[in-house]
Amino acid sequence: MVSPLRTIRHLRRYRQVLGVFLKHGFGFALDYLGIRRPLLSLPRRRRTEMPIREGMALHLRLALEELGPTFVKLGQILSTRPDLLPPAYIAELSKLQDAVPPTAWDAVRALLEQELGREVVQVFAELDP
Repeated sequence: MVSPLRTIRHLRRYRQVLGVFLKHGFGFALDYLGIRRPLLSLPRRRRTEMPIREGMALHLRLALEELGPTFVKLGQILSTRPDLLPPAYIAELSKLQDAVPPTAWDAVRALLEQELGREVVQVFAELDP
Protein backbone atom coordinates (compact mmCIF):
# COMPACT_ATOMS: atom_id res chain seq x y z
CA MET A 1 0.00 0.00 0.00
CA VAL A 2 1.28 3.46 -0.91
CA SER A 3 1.65 5.79 2.05
CA PRO A 4 -0.15 9.15 2.00
CA LEU A 5 3.16 10.96 2.55
CA ARG A 6 4.66 9.32 -0.52
CA THR A 7 1.59 10.29 -2.55
CA ILE A 8 1.89 13.90 -1.40
CA ARG A 9 5.60 13.89 -2.25
CA HIS A 10 4.79 12.56 -5.73
CA LEU A 11 2.15 15.24 -6.25
CA ARG A 12 4.66 17.90 -5.27
CA ARG A 13 7.15 16.51 -7.78
CA TYR A 14 4.52 16.40 -10.53
CA ARG A 15 3.69 20.02 -9.82
CA GLN A 16 7.38 20.91 -9.88
CA VAL A 17 7.88 19.16 -13.23
CA LEU A 18 4.86 20.90 -14.74
CA GLY A 19 6.04 24.23 -13.35
CA VAL A 20 9.48 23.87 -14.93
CA PHE A 21 8.02 23.00 -18.32
CA LEU A 22 5.60 25.93 -18.08
CA LYS A 23 8.44 28.26 -17.11
CA HIS A 24 10.33 27.21 -20.22
CA GLY A 25 7.40 27.88 -22.52
CA PHE A 26 5.79 24.46 -22.87
CA GLY A 27 2.35 25.41 -21.53
CA PHE A 28 0.97 24.89 -25.02
CA ALA A 29 1.70 21.18 -24.67
CA LEU A 30 -0.72 20.89 -21.75
CA ASP A 31 -3.41 22.55 -23.83
CA TYR A 32 -2.56 20.39 -26.83
CA LEU A 33 -2.86 17.24 -24.72
CA GLY A 34 -6.06 18.46 -23.09
CA ILE A 35 -4.54 18.50 -19.62
CA ARG A 36 -6.05 21.03 -17.28
CA ARG A 37 -3.88 22.93 -14.85
CA PRO A 38 -5.87 23.12 -11.60
CA LEU A 39 -2.86 22.44 -9.39
CA LEU A 40 -0.91 25.27 -10.95
CA SER A 41 -3.60 27.95 -10.59
CA LEU A 42 -2.85 29.28 -14.04
CA PRO A 43 -5.38 30.54 -16.56
CA ARG A 44 -6.14 28.14 -19.37
CA ARG A 45 -5.05 29.29 -22.80
CA ARG A 46 -7.52 29.13 -25.64
CA ARG A 47 -5.06 28.17 -28.35
CA THR A 48 -4.27 24.51 -28.71
CA GLU A 49 -1.96 24.55 -31.72
CA MET A 50 1.70 23.99 -31.07
CA PRO A 51 3.60 27.24 -31.62
CA ILE A 52 6.77 27.25 -33.66
CA ARG A 53 9.27 29.29 -31.69
CA GLU A 54 12.93 29.94 -31.96
CA GLY A 55 14.79 28.46 -29.07
CA MET A 56 12.32 25.73 -28.10
CA ALA A 57 15.08 23.13 -28.39
CA LEU A 58 17.25 25.22 -26.07
CA HIS A 59 14.41 25.58 -23.57
CA LEU A 60 13.74 21.85 -23.68
CA ARG A 61 17.38 21.16 -22.82
CA LEU A 62 17.35 23.74 -20.03
CA ALA A 63 14.14 22.30 -18.58
CA LEU A 64 15.56 18.78 -18.61
CA GLU A 65 18.75 19.98 -16.90
CA GLU A 66 16.74 21.82 -14.26
CA LEU A 67 14.64 18.74 -13.52
CA GLY A 68 17.65 16.60 -12.72
CA PRO A 69 19.48 13.42 -13.66
CA THR A 70 16.51 11.30 -14.72
CA PHE A 71 15.31 13.95 -17.14
CA VAL A 72 18.87 14.55 -18.39
CA LYS A 73 19.08 10.83 -19.17
CA LEU A 74 15.81 11.08 -21.10
CA GLY A 75 17.27 13.98 -23.08
CA GLN A 76 20.43 11.99 -23.77
CA ILE A 77 18.37 9.12 -25.12
CA LEU A 78 16.25 11.46 -27.25
CA SER A 79 19.42 13.04 -28.66
CA THR A 80 20.20 9.72 -30.32
CA ARG A 81 16.81 9.50 -32.05
CA PRO A 82 16.80 11.61 -35.23
CA ASP A 83 13.79 9.57 -36.31
CA LEU A 84 11.76 11.22 -33.50
CA LEU A 85 13.05 14.79 -33.33
CA PRO A 86 14.07 17.52 -35.78
CA PRO A 87 17.79 18.24 -36.26
CA ALA A 88 17.71 21.39 -34.09
CA TYR A 89 16.49 19.33 -31.12
CA ILE A 90 19.05 16.58 -31.74
CA ALA A 91 21.85 19.15 -31.82
CA GLU A 92 20.67 20.85 -28.62
CA LEU A 93 19.96 17.66 -26.69
CA SER A 94 23.34 16.25 -27.76
CA LYS A 95 24.85 18.82 -25.40
CA LEU A 96 23.45 16.69 -22.58
CA GLN A 97 25.91 13.95 -23.53
CA ASP A 98 29.00 15.72 -22.20
CA ALA A 99 28.20 19.30 -21.20
CA VAL A 100 26.03 18.80 -18.12
CA PRO A 101 27.24 19.94 -14.73
CA PRO A 102 27.46 17.01 -12.31
CA THR A 103 24.99 16.63 -9.48
CA ALA A 104 26.58 17.18 -6.08
CA TRP A 105 27.28 13.92 -4.23
CA ASP A 106 25.76 15.29 -1.01
CA ALA A 107 22.44 15.82 -2.79
CA VAL A 108 22.55 12.33 -4.32
CA ARG A 109 23.44 10.71 -1.00
CA ALA A 110 20.66 12.58 0.83
CA LEU A 111 18.10 11.47 -1.74
CA LEU A 112 19.30 7.86 -1.64
CA GLU A 113 19.12 7.80 2.14
CA GLN A 114 15.67 9.37 2.11
CA GLU A 115 14.36 6.82 -0.39
CA LEU A 116 16.09 3.83 1.22
CA GLY A 117 15.28 4.84 4.77
CA ARG A 118 18.84 4.01 5.83
CA GLU A 119 22.35 5.33 5.42
CA VAL A 120 24.02 4.49 2.12
CA VAL A 121 26.82 2.56 3.87
CA GLN A 122 24.22 0.27 5.44
CA VAL A 123 22.83 -0.69 2.03
CA PHE A 124 25.84 -0.76 -0.29
CA ALA A 125 29.10 -2.57 0.43
CA GLU A 126 30.91 -0.19 -1.91
CA LEU A 127 29.91 3.01 -3.68
CA ASP A 128 32.15 5.28 -5.73
CA PRO A 129 30.61 8.75 -5.95
